[in-house]
Amino acid sequence: MRPLPAVGVILLMVVSVAAPVTGFASPAQTADGSDQLPQITAVDNTTNHLAIPASDVRSTTYNRSSIDVGVAVAAGSSDLRSDYATTTFERQFFQQDSEAARDRLVDETLTDIDSQRTSLEQRNQAAIQQYASGVITATEFLRQLALIDAESRQLATRLDRIRATAGTAPDYSLSPAQRFRLENNRGVLKTYRGPISQRISSETAGEAEPNAVYVEVSSEGYMLSTVSDGQYTRETYLGQDREQTAVDQFTQTNDSLGAVNTRAETLYPWLYSEQYPSVQTYGRSAIYQIQADHSNGQLTAYLDGGTTNVFYETQHLELTTVDRSEVATNVNQSVRVRVEQSFESGPLLVTVSDNSTGSTADATVRINGKRIGTTGTDGSLWTVEPRGEYTVTVTTQDGDRVRVPVSGSA
Repeated sequence: MRPLPAVGVILLMVVSVAAPVTGFASPAQTADGSDQLPQITAVDNTTNHLAIPASDVRSTTYNRSSIDVGVAVAAGSSDLRSDYATTTFERQFFQQDSEAARDRLVDETLTDIDSQRTSLEQRNQAAIQQYASGVITATEFLRQLALIDAESRQLATRLDRIRATAGTAPDYSLSPAQRFRLENNRGVLKTYRGPISQRISSETAGEAEPNAVYVEVSSEGYMLSTVSDGQYTRETYLGQDREQTAVDQFTQTNDSLGAVNTRAETLYPWLYSEQYPSVQTYGRSAIYQIQADHSNGQLTAYLDGGTTNVFYETQHLELTTVDRSEVATNVNQSVRVRVEQSFESGPLLVTVSDNSTGSTADATVRINGKRIGTTGTDGSLWTVEPRGEYTVTVTTQDGDRVRVPVSGSA
């Protein structure tokens, strides 16, 4: 029997007191003495967020998914293949008559997962580049992300089953090298799935109502945001801030997780003023996850050890906690439209009412010509604000139309 390692591969730590960390350089400072926040946008009274720099944005649009039999079949077929591979591994594992034979089977299975994970990484980058260059549409891009999300979850399930199967076998345990390989894959796969990509997968399968998604893309990254069920959700990936072959700067310190907290506190000061998030690392992947449920919602961010920057982030914000201000109103003889914004690519509230009685009005809302949705019984619709200047167009059931030009959030 191989002895179990004394120290677990996954390190999960909640730090309550900030301590000095030697060997870790603080972020560079600007001429006015303020810290540079690479790709991080500051927001008042809530968490900052990861964003594509304005100069890098290639395209912005709204998109609404619909049932897609091809995507649903592809996802279903992938799921069946994954289930078959998992059950085959479990059966063969218990048929082996030696530790060495089981080791070979585990190594072969991890190699297969390594290969599929690499394929997902390549497909993700190809989809980003193709959409940024206009080769594919926003709909095709989001469907690619939905498939990548589904396959990432399937591979993660296979990894969990490998660990569980090995853990139930008497007189057997995974080697330290195998544990590192398993955790490396788990960490990377987490950054190729997100809440919006998963929802799009459900929408294309007809399992969820289609919802408008705001999409931004650069040559190496994307940002998706949407509003549903009383929450604003955001998912951002920036490939340029992930350098897999670079030296992990956090491990060059006397306290790697402390160094992660030092860096993350610079990027998310409001969050750290409320609480210290959990910090988790995955094997030797140089991926560090910080996660916190805070008073306004939830943040999960992934820092890369090579760049020390956040390269993937998901956020949920409760709409009731979002600060907003009225920025534009327009009225015709019968309809009043009010637009309230929060922050760039953040929640946007459009309210429609009868100009004479003040009662709410049913209406269809478009932004820059794209249909976003319809107002509810309270005459309002939450959506996402685009970058720059834009026009909100509201059309009532009686055919009244009001256009509201809006300057973008600063």
